[in-house]
Amino acid sequence: MQRYTILGQSNYAIAIILDTLLTLHGPGLEVDIVSNIPPEDNDSLAYPYETPGVQTTVHFAAQWSPVAGERYLLGSIGKSRKAIVSYFREHFDIQPQQYDPLIHPGAIVAATAQLGNGVHISPGVVVAPYVRIGDFAVLNRMVSVGHHTRLDEYAALNPGVQVAGICHIGAGAVVGIGTAVVDKISIGADTIIGAGSVVTRSIPENVIAYGAPAKVVQSKA
Repeated sequence: MQRYTILGQSNYAIAIILDTLLTLHGPGLEVDIVSNIPPEDNDSLAYPYETPGVQTTVHFAAQWSPVAGERYLLGSIGKSRKAIVSYFREHFDIQPQQYDPLIHPGAIVAATAQLGNGVHISPGVVVAPYVRIGDFAVLNRMVSVGHHTRLDEYAALNPGVQVAGICHIGAGAVVGIGTAVVDKISIGADTIIGAGSVVTRSIPENVIAYGAPAKVVQSKA
C-alpha cells in the first residue's frame, strides 16, 4: 500500500493533493496529515478534503515525530507554504530537500525542465524546455511557462497564467488568475500582479501591479 505524509493542513490544498495522488496511484492510499497549527487557528477546516480511495489520518505536530529517511509533501499551495516549511524546519529539522515535488499526470513538463523541492504542478500545466522552477513554487491549473524562464522559490502562478519565454519570476511573487506575461520580462520578488493583467514591461520587487498593460499601483513596503 502506498503511503504519504503531508506536512501542514490547508484543506483547500489537501483536497487537490489527494486527488492528484489518487490519479497517480489509484485507490488504496494511506496518507498522514500533520497539522502545525491548532484547529481554532485553521480557517480552512470548514472545507472538505476526504477523497474516496484514500485513507487519511490527521496528527498534530505536538504529538508527532518524523521517521528517519521519510519524504514529505507540502500541505499548502497558497500563502501558508513558507510558514509551514519554516515551522517543520525549526521544530523537526526537516530540510527543503526532504520534500518531493507533486506533478499531476495531466501536466506536460519538458525533459530539460529543472524542478526544485516541494514544487506543485496542477492539471493542464505546460512547462517548456529549460525552465527552472525553484523550491516550493506553485503552478496552478492551466498555467503555461515558456522556454528558458526561471521561477524562484515560493513563486506562485495562479490558474490560467501564461508566461512567455526567457522571463524571470522572483521569489514569493504571485501572478494573478489569467495574467499574460510577454517575453523577456522580470517580475520582482514578493510582487503581486493582479488578475487579468498583461505584463509588457518588467515590474520591480515588493509592489502591487495590475492592468493592461500592468502598472505599479502601490508599494508593499
